[in-house]
Amino acid sequence: MLYKIMNFSSISIFAIFIIFSVQFIDVGAEDLPYLEKTIESSNLPIILDDDFKVEKFVTDLNVPITIEFLGDDLLVLQKNDGKVRLIRDGVLQAEPVLDVEVSNYGERGLLGITSQDSTVYLFFTEAYHDGGVALGNHVYAYTWNGEKLVEPRLVKALPGWSTAYNGGVLATDLDKNVYLTSGSQYKFGTLQNFSQSESYFCPDENICDSNNRLLFSDNVLRTLSCINVSFHHYTTNPFSWQDHQPDVSVNPWETNPFFVLGNIQSCLKAFINDNFSNGTWHDTSVISQIEPDYDYVAIGTRNSFGLAVDPVTGNLWMTENGPDNYDEINLIPGKSNLGWAKYVGPVDEESVSTVLGYEEYVYKNPEFSWELPIGITGLSFADSEMFKKYSNWLFVTDSTVGNIYKFKLNTERTGFIFSDPNLKDLVVNIDPENRSGYLHEKMDEILFGINFGVVTDLEFGPDGAMYVVSIMDGTIYRITLQ
Repeated sequence: MLYKIMNFSSISIFAIFIIFSVQFIDVGAEDLPYLEKTIESSNLPIILDDDFKVEKFVTDLNVPITIEFLGDDLLVLQKNDGKVRLIRDGVLQAEPVLDVEVSNYGERGLLGITSQDSTVYLFFTEAYHDGGVALGNHVYAYTWNGEKLVEPRLVKALPGWSTAYNGGVLATDLDKNVYLTSGSQYKFGTLQNFSQSESYFCPDENICDSNNRLLFSDNVLRTLSCINVSFHHYTTNPFSWQDHQPDVSVNPWETNPFFVLGNIQSCLKAFINDNFSNGTWHDTSVISQIEPDYDYVAIGTRNSFGLAVDPVTGNLWMTENGPDNYDEINLIPGKSNLGWAKYVGPVDEESVSTVLGYEEYVYKNPEFSWELPIGITGLSFADSEMFKKYSNWLFVTDSTVGNIYKFKLNTERTGFIFSDPNLKDLVVNIDPENRSGYLHEKMDEILFGINFGVVTDLEFGPDGAMYVVSIMDGTIYRITLQ
């Protein structure tokens, strides 16, 4: 399912990471012939502002996906092996500070982190063994004792049996409220702007019609297959990227009967969730506050790999991955409906109808979009003396060509200011002179860096520097003043 490619973005973003990271890495150079800066090598990260430089900060990480600073310490999540690594004084420590067991196929795994004081929150697809049957997406709170993450406490259990569109990003606002993103997980119901009567479950959203929507009999077969592998240690390669199912003959038998029963129970939970949710698949396509209270902040999200809080206003911002058109940057001013799956990109706001049962969630167009999706991922506000010239600008990354983008906020900090007339419609359109689907309009005004590979996160550290996570390179880059 993850490898059935119908168009550029009909597959999940992590399938893009694997399949397209090499194929598309040179698009940045072709896409930017108007840049005056000489590009010596299209394979090396380049900062387009001469006041700044880039260096490799830490390498040899195993599928790093996101980071979190705890004072001067830096925690790194490794998606597939469930390890939380510690970087202290610029040195990657040998032993992880935590190792959790994760189901890691596709977009599942150890996915999100945020913190407040000494409490660290982790979002991961839990399993009994790395690569095992998914028990669901769970958020745990841990205590950071300076050396290890200890005293786990389950904060929220979410559906997590889909291989894609799981979300997983976490953030903490100025009032220490904790938020999470949860993707659509191939569901089309009330939280995805469909009525209960027209809701359905389809594993291939871009080409879904009455012929390939999952039927009850299909789900029975899927469940029986799940139960069959419940007797084994793992179902996919537990150590790295999963490009094929392992031979069952080399998949060890599960010897713990309680784990077998837990796996089977998870298979049955997935079956019930898929078939008996009455068109409302709770906790999918939402941004939720999970502590101290639980409530949806937004509905109608497809999938997000970026969630950030404005350090001045406290407003919540997020990135949204589109299907075959329109990646978005959205402001969440209150209870919001982000439009998926009926509305993507800028539309006539008056034409968007409210959702029965969620009438208080108001639709608002994105603050910025790319007509051709870029695999948009992390975002963060510059808030340091080192980046004073970009004081509280918003920086955004992508996973397709490895660009870093910069956006100047307006006075109210609710949108962006542009000089280029091509950007004033708040969309990077496909180049009207090249309809191949690979070239955008000029966007040098918003470009800060290029060629960073498959970027999944961007954060500013206590030293004021920008830190960029490149998942396929296993590298964290550090950007500082010259």
